Amino acid sequence: MPSWATHRRLVALAWPQGLPKGDLYRGVIKGVVEPDVISDMLYVKKCGGRKCRWALAPPKHHELQISLVEYYYNLAQYYRARGDLYNAGRALGRALHYIQDGAVKTKKWLILNVHDSLEKEIEGLLNKMPEICRGVRAERSNNPIKALCHAYQQTAALLIRFRDEVVPPDDAVEFYKRGRRKKLALIAAGLVAAVIGLSTYAWLLLAGVVAAATAATWTPKEYILAMRGGYVCLKPKWGKAVMSC
Repeated sequence: MPSWATHRRLVALAWPQGLPKGDLYRGVIKGVVEPDVISDMLYVKKCGGRKCRWALAPPKHHELQISLVEYYYNLAQYYRARGDLYNAGRALGRALHYIQDGAVKTKKWLILNVHDSLEKEIEGLLNKMPEICRGVRAERSNNPIKALCHAYQQTAALLIRFRDEVVPPDDAVEFYKRGRRKKLALIAAGLVAAVIGLSTYAWLLLAGVVAAATAATWTPKEYILAMRGGYVCLKPKWGKAVMSC
C-alpha cells in the first residue's frame, strides 16, 4: 500500500481550487491514513467442507473497494450538510485511501510480489509530481509511475466531485419523500401480486412475496441523495464501517 506520506502528499497535490481547507482539510489528512490503523470490515463468504457462512474480514488492500469509496463519499456529504466539516473530511479521507490503494497492483507476472520495492519507488517520485504524469497513460498498475499518476488523477476527481456535488437540505427532504413513494409503490405491487396469486397461480404468489421483500430492503437512489443532503442516515450493507452517522 502507499505510505502515509504518499497518501497525504497526493491529497495536498490534488486539492482543487474552490474547496476550502480548514477543518475539512485537517479531517482529510487524518482520514486518508486511518484505514491503516483501524479497518472497515466486509462480509465475505467462507466455506469449509460442505458448509459456508458469512463472516467479517478486512478489505483486501490494492483491490478497488467501490462500496467503501461510495459509502464514505456519501457520509462525507452527510457530515458537510450538517456542518461538521472535520468529520466530513475524515470520511472523505477514508474514501480517498481506498481509491489510492486500489491504484496499485503489487503482483508482477502474477506471482512476484513487488509491494515493498514499488512503495519505495513511488515515494521517490513524489517530488516530481504532477509534472511526471504528463503524457503518461495512468492506470491501475505495478508500474510505479502509472500507478502513482492514476492515484493522483482519481484523488483529484473525487475531490472535485465533492466540491461540485452539493445537495441542499431542502432538496434532500424532497428526495427522501420521492424515494419513499417509489419504495412503497413497489412493495404494494408485490403484495397485490401475492394476493392475486393466492387464488390463481402459485408462482405469482411466490413472485409477489419475493418482490415485496426485495422492495422493502431496496435503497432508492433518492435516499442516497437525501443522505448527501444530511436528511437521512443510511447504514452500510456490505459490512461494518468504522465511521457512521
